[in-house]
Amino acid sequence: MTYDACMLIFEILYGREFQVQKMADEGTINKLQIDLSVHRNHIESLSRKLDKVYADTETKYYYEIQGLKDCLLVEQEEKNDLNKKFQELEKELLISRSRLAEHQQDTTSSRHVETLKQKIMKMRKENEVLRRQLDCLKVG
Repeated sequence: MTYDACMLIFEILYGREFQVQKMADEGTINKLQIDLSVHRNHIESLSRKLDKVYADTETKYYYEIQGLKDCLLVEQEEKNDLNKKFQELEKELLISRSRLAEHQQDTTSSRHVETLKQKIMKMRKENEVLRRQLDCLKVG
């Protein structure tokens, strides 16, 4: 017996019940297909929203990171400028200290010279007094 013959006998015996069940199954299949389509559409919608949120977040953080990088570059440049100024000031300080040391030596030397000049003047006066006394003794 062929499959078709079996199906014909089956339909004759159970025809009405089979038709009702078949229609119910087809209705269930159609409803499930509609539900599946709705769920797929919902998933696609959520996926698009997620992609948009991801893109917005990426853009936001990209610009934020770029801004921070720009700030970092400006700060680094400022740091480099300050380091150069600091080094220049250290050199100036070293030069100033050297000049001060030279000036102090000059001042000390000037005081010594002045002291020596005063001593020479004092000795000249004393020598003059001694010459006069000597001249007085020779004359007298």
